[in-house]
Amino acid sequence: MQNSNSRLRMTCEYLETPVGIMNPRPRFSWRMEGELRYTCQTSYRIRVSLISGTKKEEVWDSKEHISGRCAAIEYNGQPLKSRGQYIWEVTVGLKQADGTGYRMNGTSRFEMGQLTKEDWKGIWIGEPAPVNGRAPMFRSSFQIGEPFEQGRLYISGLGYFEAYINGTKITDSMLDPGWTDYRKTVLYRAVDISALLVPGENVLAVVLGEGWLGNAHESFKDLIGRLPDWLDTPKLLCDLWIDGRCVLASNEQDFRVSDGPIRQNNIYNGEFYDARLRKNGWRENGYQEKDGEWSFAVPVPSPGGRLCCQLMPPIREIGRQEPKYIRLLDDPNHYHMIVDFGVNLSGWAEIKVKGKPGQKVVLRFAETLKPDGTVNQKNLRGALATDTYIIGSSGPETYHPRFTYHGFRYLQLEMDREVLIDSVQAVNVCSDVRKNGAFCCSDDMLNRIYDAVIRTEENNMHSIPTDCPQRNERLGWMNDMTVRFEEGLYNFDTILFYEKWLWDIADAQEENGCIPDTIPYYFGDSPASHVSSVYLLLPWYLYLFYGDEQILRRHYPGMKRYLEFKLGKRRANGLLDEKYMGEWAPPMTEAQLGWGENAVPKNIAPQLVTTSYLYYDCEIMRKASQVLGDSEYGNYCAGQAESVKEAVNRAFLHEEEGYYDQNSQGANLFPLLLGITPDCCREKVLGHLLDDLIVKRGYHVSTGNQMTKYLYDLLNQEKLDEVAYQVTIQKTYPSIGYMLEEGATTIWERWENMAGGHMNSHSHPMLGAFSTWFLKGLGGIRPGDDPRKRVYELEPAMIGELTFAEASHTFMNGTLSCRWERMEDRVVILTEVPWNTCVNLKIPEPGFKIAEIIVDGNRITNNKTDGNKIDEYNADSDIPDNDIPDSDMQDRQDAEMADVHKTIRLYSGRHRIELIPEEI
Repeated sequence: MQNSNSRLRMTCEYLETPVGIMNPRPRFSWRMEGELRYTCQTSYRIRVSLISGTKKEEVWDSKEHISGRCAAIEYNGQPLKSRGQYIWEVTVGLKQADGTGYRMNGTSRFEMGQLTKEDWKGIWIGEPAPVNGRAPMFRSSFQIGEPFEQGRLYISGLGYFEAYINGTKITDSMLDPGWTDYRKTVLYRAVDISALLVPGENVLAVVLGEGWLGNAHESFKDLIGRLPDWLDTPKLLCDLWIDGRCVLASNEQDFRVSDGPIRQNNIYNGEFYDARLRKNGWRENGYQEKDGEWSFAVPVPSPGGRLCCQLMPPIREIGRQEPKYIRLLDDPNHYHMIVDFGVNLSGWAEIKVKGKPGQKVVLRFAETLKPDGTVNQKNLRGALATDTYIIGSSGPETYHPRFTYHGFRYLQLEMDREVLIDSVQAVNVCSDVRKNGAFCCSDDMLNRIYDAVIRTEENNMHSIPTDCPQRNERLGWMNDMTVRFEEGLYNFDTILFYEKWLWDIADAQEENGCIPDTIPYYFGDSPASHVSSVYLLLPWYLYLFYGDEQILRRHYPGMKRYLEFKLGKRRANGLLDEKYMGEWAPPMTEAQLGWGENAVPKNIAPQLVTTSYLYYDCEIMRKASQVLGDSEYGNYCAGQAESVKEAVNRAFLHEEEGYYDQNSQGANLFPLLLGITPDCCREKVLGHLLDDLIVKRGYHVSTGNQMTKYLYDLLNQEKLDEVAYQVTIQKTYPSIGYMLEEGATTIWERWENMAGGHMNSHSHPMLGAFSTWFLKGLGGIRPGDDPRKRVYELEPAMIGELTFAEASHTFMNGTLSCRWERMEDRVVILTEVPWNTCVNLKIPEPGFKIAEIIVDGNRITNNKTDGNKIDEYNADSDIPDNDIPDSDMQDRQDAEMADVHKTIRLYSGRHRIELIPEEI
């Protein structure tokens, strides 16, 4: 039976109709939407067929599985073909709460990419005489007969490219393709261009930017004493296919190349655009070359990396900001304006301008202002962050750069006299990763902090998770991501974004297992700081959030090598080698002044942090080994964890006094959180921590980029969320509230408000990593320990200082939301449980009892129900409990509701739970 108001939302490789899949075993997922979104699944069957013209050849039939599983199910059929187009169909058995059964059918498509090097017809081409910083333009025409059905363009332009068919840009993405170590991996885009083609002559036009491939910036010599090893000149590779036939491939005979109006482009420095040098019409049919302006492209060396299609969300425009304030500088010799866009963002400015040909507009970007009101670019270090536009005609013109981006709040416009700026907007540009988390509460300070965290995270998604968007860095720091990745998981649909970055880590890993500090690597230590455990943590958490065992299995060998590398670095005392970057960037009052930009803490030994992380590593690998059936290695990891625990306690625990190391917040909280602290000492160690946090410092932290996040995790674990709340609402230094009071709209790199030429980014996600507490603490939302069971955990911290809090996160099955609100005589919890799942709701509210539960309009009072419920599944065997009588199921639910201090099992649907004081 089909329900017309419901549909299956189907994804392959986490995309609805992907083009360019490289995975030989793509992953299928689906969820129910519409009226049947509160049903449960009893079975599924997947069938995949290769489409060739009007023919349909079945290549896989999963057969019917009596199972509730509906996420990350791997293809297991015949080998998939390069550029093959496939239909996949799923038939899902469903059951509603009243026992009514349904069958739903869904159909979708996916398409493979060019899977091997041999599939490519084109070669890498470039300019005959490239000039550093200029953006070469390539064009070629090709013929299409009539009729035709579909066209595909497979294209990579390094460092960045923009491509056009007949004058129309082929995608709305920017800064393509994503940054990789081009010697190991080169990303290309696979694009359906069918709607852009016409019978007869067509034109493919491509502009190439320097990107990271050509980022020969002077500051590299300051940072690492040399230029990066990967540096090269812009180059193009493409194949264009029509109806199964390659009609155009990059080569030296068919492609013409010329310089254009972009005379300089650099990620750090900006762009110089001379509109007088535009070649109008060059991207379209009928363009006539001028003598001497164009030449034939030439073959150039390959960058060396394997070609992989980019499936992660591309960089796009995600929003625009109008000026909040504009001021004309009081300088009679210059015509300068300062524009304040009100928030710190990443991207560029777009101007509409009118003047005379040859007149100039200079755009300078910054996060702060100098006392005289001009932009302060000192904290950008070597990055010039300046775009220059030369007007090309007397008519109105619109300009924004193509191959750079800036981190900024303020824009300084410097114009020749009589140049008119008609309008200016800030364009926010980042990887278009879908937002799938939300939070709000009754305290506006928390809401403002959450908004600042989200904005900071968006500013630092540019095909890799960067540390900052503005200065001469913008790198994927491993140590930052070790704490930051969970915030990204809760707030964004990061599966494909993080999956790509995991490939980058694998590319950077050496044979001995070591990994460098930054990914892709050109700066920092190699081996990385020993807090860089994200290569072990991220695959595990992706498994928990998405149920994707393939990612865990794919990186398991590399994860093992990294763990073995770190285990091999222990000294005779069982501790890891000394590494200065354990904890990082605490308040400067807690730092070793004059060392590491005053970011190295003096209140916690680096080896306590790094060796405790080694214990964490062993525990994560123990769990991963269990999931993958490697029990022998899991037992080995358990033994290593015990050995590391003993070493940490032997070296740093003052058992009689009951504190670690120097008795700082970070030193005490990390062993407590990880379970390193012996049971006999936990109360004392926690007492010392709270004494320092509350009594000595008045709810202010002494922690940095690692331990601030874990402080909140520990307080939530110990049911001390009221303390976490008091820390969060502080407005004096050091605190996030202090940043907001000082005018911040994004999270700073340092607790201090600095604007000089040192490490003081004003858009840095690492100190905001604690904000997972908003969703998993106050909102109570957590994935379960075993995603195969499809059981989420919900334990909201209903602290007395708030009247309400509301959070949501979209898992693979749908959105799990929780809102709790205090009323005069009761507390009301509203939650929506996604399709085909259930939730264990824990109510940590002493002195309250359940007054009423309403499920989808059916009241359950005094352990009696007016309606039925969805059958529970035995997730361990992945088989529905169809043989359990309804009465037994009801008894089980009644038992789970009997005590407010026990877990209440909630099934797919909308729930209202009212709590009243026990004396009523």
